[in-house]
Amino acid sequence: MSLSVVEYSGYTSLNELNALIRRYFKVATIIIIAKCSVEYRGRASSKAGVARRLIIIKEDGTVLIHEGKGREPINWQPQSHVSATLSNEKLLINAIRIRPKEELKIYIENTPFIVVTRLTTAKFILEGAERDLINMIASNPSLIEDGAKLVSREVSTPHGRVDVILRGKDGKLIIVEVKRSQADIDAVYQLRRYVEYYRSLGIEVRGVIASPKITPRALKMLHEFNLNYVKICT
Repeated sequence: MSLSVVEYSGYTSLNELNALIRRYFKVATIIIIAKCSVEYRGRASSKAGVARRLIIIKEDGTVLIHEGKGREPINWQPQSHVSATLSNEKLLINAIRIRPKEELKIYIENTPFIVVTRLTTAKFILEGAERDLINMIASNPSLIEDGAKLVSREVSTPHGRVDVILRGKDGKLIIVEVKRSQADIDAVYQLRRYVEYYRSLGIEVRGVIASPKITPRALKMLHEFNLNYVKICT
C-alpha cells in the first residue's frame, strides 16, 4: 500500500476508527487522542480510569499509552497483535502477546482524534558521555566483572537497544544498561525488561546498571529485582 506522509487526520466516529485500525494496522503508525480507560493483565495487572490520553500503535504492533505528564507511558506493550471491536458504544482496542502472555485492553469513548502516518527509520548514532562509557566497557569488560568477555553492543530488542552484552566467567550473559549520569527507577525497569526478554527465550542472563551515580530508591529496587549496580565514570 502506497501512503502519503499523513494518510488521515481528524476527528472520527468510533465506527470509522474501527475501520481505520483494521485497514492500517501493520501498515502505518496510528496515533489516537481520546477519552479511554485501560486494563492490563500479564506479569502483573493494572487498571486506569477514564481520562484523555495519547495512544500510539506502531507498525510492528508496539502500543504505548501516554498521559499529560511524565516521560514514560502509563502502559506499553511491544510487538502485539492488535484488533478492534465495537461494544456498548465503546471501541475496544485489544493488544495481545503470546510469549510472555500479556493483554492490554483500551476502551475508547466519544469522538477520538486520529492521525495515520508512515514513519521512517535512519541510522542511530549515540554520542557524548554515554557513548564514552559504552566504549570503555566494551574495551575493558572487567570494569563490570572480572573475567567477563564482550559479546556484543547496542543490540536491538523488542524493548529497545541493549547497550552492552558480556559473558561472565560462569558462562551466563550479562546485560549492561549504561547511564551517563544518575540512574533512576526508569533505568531499573528498562534493565528488567531486557533481562525478562532474554529469559523468556530460555537464555540465562544477569543484569547490571553501570553509571556514575544511582538514586537510593533505584538501588533498593535493583536489589529487589536481583539485579546489580556497578559505579563507573569516564
